[in-house]
Amino acid sequence: MPAPIDPDARIATATEGHAGPVTLINSFVVPAGRDEAFVAMWTEASLYFRARPGFVSLRFHRAVSPDADYRFVNVATWATLADFQAAHGTDEFRRLVTLEGWDEVPSRPALYAVLVVAEAGTSAAGTSAAGTSAAGASAAGTAMAEPALR
Repeated sequence: MPAPIDPDARIATATEGHAGPVTLINSFVVPAGRDEAFVAMWTEASLYFRARPGFVSLRFHRAVSPDADYRFVNVATWATLADFQAAHGTDEFRRLVTLEGWDEVPSRPALYAVLVVAEAGTSAAGTSAAGTSAAGASAAGTAMAEPALR
């Protein structure tokens, strides 16, 4: 199981100059018996982020696999890297991630750019996040574009 990290290390980094939206994927190791307390802490932090400029969306996941190290995963989309960085550079962010209880919950934040978007029920020709068209679909009829790597 991953070791706890310092609260100052709860900020994902990215190469400067990235253009376009960024997706934060933050995985959490929550000790047994701490689910309710963790969800309350996460909820408070999420209210802060949802009110920040450039916040687009979030999804909060709980593992259904009983042996998952990371039982909770947050996936949040920001309009730009600068918006993400601004939200994580405030005194309020520092206050939230240093509240009692967060030191018990190691996390692994990382930023990503979307390469492929695939949705059920769309045509066989999909478009990647980079705008590249591609043909081809899975047996279920899901459109999926080839990634445009940069």
